[in-house]
Amino acid sequence: MTSWALLLLAGMASRGPGPSTAEGNAYGEALGALEMWDLPRAHSLIASLEASEGDTPVVNELRGRERFFTGDYAGSTELLSGTDSPYASLADSTLAETRAYEQRESAHFLLRYPRGKDEILVPYALQTLEEARTRIGQDLGFLPEDRIRVEILRDPSALSRLSSLTEEEIKASGTIALCKYNKLMVVSPRALVTGYAWQDTLAHELTHYLITRESQNKTPIWLHEGIAKFEESRWRGAAGEALAPSAVALLMRRLREGTLISFERMHPSIAMLPTQEDAALAFAEVFTTIEYLVKERRVSLASLLTKLRDGKSDTEAVELAAGEPFDRLTRDWKAYLQARPMPKEMLPLSPPKLKFKDDPDRPQAAEETDPELRDIPDATARRFAHLGSLLLARSRASAALIELGKAEGRAGARSPTLSNLYAQALLRAGRTDEAERVLKASLLPFPDIAQTHLQLGQAELKSEQWELARQELLAANAIDPFDPQIHSGLLKVAQVKNDTAGAAEETEVLSRLRSN
Repeated sequence: MTSWALLLLAGMASRGPGPSTAEGNAYGEALGALEMWDLPRAHSLIASLEASEGDTPVVNELRGRERFFTGDYAGSTELLSGTDSPYASLADSTLAETRAYEQRESAHFLLRYPRGKDEILVPYALQTLEEARTRIGQDLGFLPEDRIRVEILRDPSALSRLSSLTEEEIKASGTIALCKYNKLMVVSPRALVTGYAWQDTLAHELTHYLITRESQNKTPIWLHEGIAKFEESRWRGAAGEALAPSAVALLMRRLREGTLISFERMHPSIAMLPTQEDAALAFAEVFTTIEYLVKERRVSLASLLTKLRDGKSDTEAVELAAGEPFDRLTRDWKAYLQARPMPKEMLPLSPPKLKFKDDPDRPQAAEETDPELRDIPDATARRFAHLGSLLLARSRASAALIELGKAEGRAGARSPTLSNLYAQALLRAGRTDEAERVLKASLLPFPDIAQTHLQLGQAELKSEQWELARQELLAANAIDPFDPQIHSGLLKVAQVKNDTAGAAEETEVLSRLRSN
C-alpha cells in the first residue's frame, strides 16, 4: 500500500474510535482499485464507504481522487481544495491548463487538445489510437471497452505542471509523454524544432495503459517500458519495428564499455535518468530484452502480464514464461545482441537528441556557424557541408553540389542533416535517382527524421510514384505534421487518385496551418 494510503487510514483512525477491520479493508480496497485504474469498482467501493461513514475528510479525498482519475478536474478541485492531499495542487493545475481545451471522441477514445493548430492532429491521432488499441490489445490480451482519455499538451512545461516530473527532468531525458492518472498525456510535436515520432508515442503510451489495467498495476518499470517500446510500431504494422539502428549502435557501444544501465536504475521512471543518451540506452536495453524473449524464447506477452497480475515478481514471471533461470536469460540476451545484425559503419552512431523550441541547441565549436551541422562527425566534412549550405541558399546549386558531394563522400549516411542538404542539391540538379539513393541510405540509421521522408516523398512525386510518395509523406506527418509541404504533397496525391475525402481533409489542414 502506498504511503498516502497509510495516511488515509491513519486519518480515518484519528476521527475517534478506530475503524473496524471491515472499514479498514474497504478503504484499502478502494485505494487499490484507484491505483489499478479500475474506476467502476472504485466508484462502487467509495459509494459504500460514503453511505456508511458519511462526508468525512478521508472519504472526500477518495472521491476527489476518483474525480481526478475520471477527468472531472473541477469536481476534484472542489473536493480537495485546502487539503494536504497530493492531488489537490495537481487537480488545480490540470484544471487551469485544460479548461479551454477542445474535445473530440472516437469509439474508444476521448481526445482533448489546445485550440488552434493542434486541431490538425485530431484525425491522425484518433485513427492511430483505434488501430493501436485493436492490435496491441490483441497482443496483450486486453481490449477495454470504456473510453480512454488522451490529452495533447502544448509544451514540456504543461507536461511538468500536469505530472510529478520537473521540466528539467523532462528536457534532460527527452521525455515527451506519460501514461499516468488513468490517461495518456502527449506533448504536441509543435513544441519541438523538427517534431518527433508522435504517432508511435501515442501507441507507446496506450501500451502502458493496457499493461497497467491488465496486470493490475503490478508490472515493474523495465518490463513496462520494454513492452511499450516493442509494441509502439504495432499501429502501423508489426511489433518490434520502432528501434532505430542508431539506438542499437549506442547499445552495442555501451555494452562493450560495460556501462549498461541496470533495471534497478530505471526505477521509478526512465524519465528521471540524467541524459537523453541514458534514456535512449535504457529503451534500447528493455526493447531488445523483450525482442529476445518474444522472438527467441517465444514468450507470450499476454501470459507474462497474467503472471504478474497473479502476484509473480518480474524475475519469476519471466522465468516461468521463458522456461529458463533469469541469470541465464540475461547472458543469452547479451549473446543475442552480439549476433544481432548491425552494419559496422553504424556502430559509432548515436540517436539524435530531441530539440525543444524553447531550449535551442547552441554551437559548441567556434567554426560552426550553423548549429544544425553539428551532427556531422567529421570536421572536414562539416566545413565542406557549411560551404555547400551557403552556396545552396544563394541558389548556386552546381557549386553547392560539389561541396556537399565532398562532405557526403567523407561522412556517408552518418548525418541526416548532410544527407538532406545533398539530396536537396541533387533534386535541384534533376538527379532524382541519386537523391533517392542518398535519402534511403539516411533512413536506415535515422528513420525518424521528417525532412528525409518529406524529400523522399517529393522525389517520388516528381517520378509520379503516387503511392510511394503518399507513404513517405505520411511517415513525415507522423513526425512533424505542422510542415505545410507535407500536406501540399498529400493533397496532390489525393487529387491524382480522385480521393475526394482525402483532398478535402488535406485542404482543411492547409487552411488551418495558414490561418493560425
